[in-house]
Amino acid sequence: MALIIAVVSITLLTVVATEFAYNTRVDLQLATNQRDEVQALYMARSGVALSRLLLRFQKQVDQTPIPNIGSILSNLTGGGGAAAPGGQQPASSLNIQLWKLARVDCHMLKGMVASGGEGAEEEEEAPAPTLHEDEEGAEGAAELAVTGARRSFGSFSGCFLSTIQDEEEKLNLLRLNAGQGDALPTAMRLLDMLSDKRFEFLFSREDANGVRVNPQDVVIAIRDWMDDNKTQSALDLVSAAGPFADGFSDEGSPYSRYEPRYEPKNSRFDSLDELYRVHGVNDRFMAAFRDRVTVYPDMNAKPNVNTDDPLMMHMAILSAADPARPDPRLKDPVFVQELISRIRAARAFSFFGMGVADFVTAIEAAGIAVNPNIKANVAGNRFLSDKTTTFTIKSVGEAGSVQKTLTAVIRLDDGLGKLVYWREE
Repeated sequence: MALIIAVVSITLLTVVATEFAYNTRVDLQLATNQRDEVQALYMARSGVALSRLLLRFQKQVDQTPIPNIGSILSNLTGGGGAAAPGGQQPASSLNIQLWKLARVDCHMLKGMVASGGEGAEEEEEAPAPTLHEDEEGAEGAAELAVTGARRSFGSFSGCFLSTIQDEEEKLNLLRLNAGQGDALPTAMRLLDMLSDKRFEFLFSREDANGVRVNPQDVVIAIRDWMDDNKTQSALDLVSAAGPFADGFSDEGSPYSRYEPRYEPKNSRFDSLDELYRVHGVNDRFMAAFRDRVTVYPDMNAKPNVNTDDPLMMHMAILSAADPARPDPRLKDPVFVQELISRIRAARAFSFFGMGVADFVTAIEAAGIAVNPNIKANVAGNRFLSDKTTTFTIKSVGEAGSVQKTLTAVIRLDDGLGKLVYWREE
């Protein structure tokens, strides 16, 4: 009996001790994960903050005037020529895109804060690691004259990587609901993009809701989602009154087939994900065009010509071309690709960055007739721009085995930018 009691007691104690040890390990791991999650979140927030600081510098660069060198030399040599009051031509501004040149990550932050401490050796320069590499953290400290002690500043574990994307290089869907003069170019470019031969498969079969649409249906549905009436619009790209006119049917009828059924919003988009609710937009559509359309810039913002996407550069070329004298070569993929290569080459050799005037010159050099409204007022035209005020920042913070992703849309103002959209993942 004594032996049985001892064995049972030892067994119970073993089970209790094992359970206690297991719960302790679980609690420790939970605490570690919570700590890493907080660190990863603030790593990502640091990436957003550093990106906003870089965009602040970008705005200052955009406002930096470039003097007209030819006019200055003409004045010095006593030459004639048309000049503005004061003897100089109006100055242009820089078009250098700092946010494309700089890599915003934790190593940039370490380079901006004091590093080193008592007995700390000077850090050797190392190649730029990726986001997933383990970070030792900067073992730095800053001397405080008040206390005479050395306190840590800039020492952190984990890493972050922030990427910046220009929202005004994309097609602004909000312009479909602008005045008819501004809605026409956007409607034409959106229809051109959706009708591209490479995307025919998107409209070749029904989606999960049993809906099959064509590009024109999608353009009308996007506009009807934002307008302030309940009547379905009609699309007419040759009408002098504008591309959209009120039809006779109910714009909410396509949504009656959905489960659950709902009505169009009849207000502007709050986020790009809201496009999923528009008739004809599905996962395949968003996979193809999510990075080429936007709803965040101001309604009056113009597309930026400094895009790297060949499809969006093609749309910019079509916007600059004269609609009264259409060039059939712009429908030839080989010619378009060659023209894009010329524009990229001109941009690479442009010391101050490519402006709208440079973009128009490169198109004219290929023999394409340019819209006279753009040539007459290059700086104030309603079609194209070379400056951007709206950017998307995507920052990924990592600490331990935890990652946090923050997405922020910033519209530049006099400070670090107005926050338009914020999402945590």
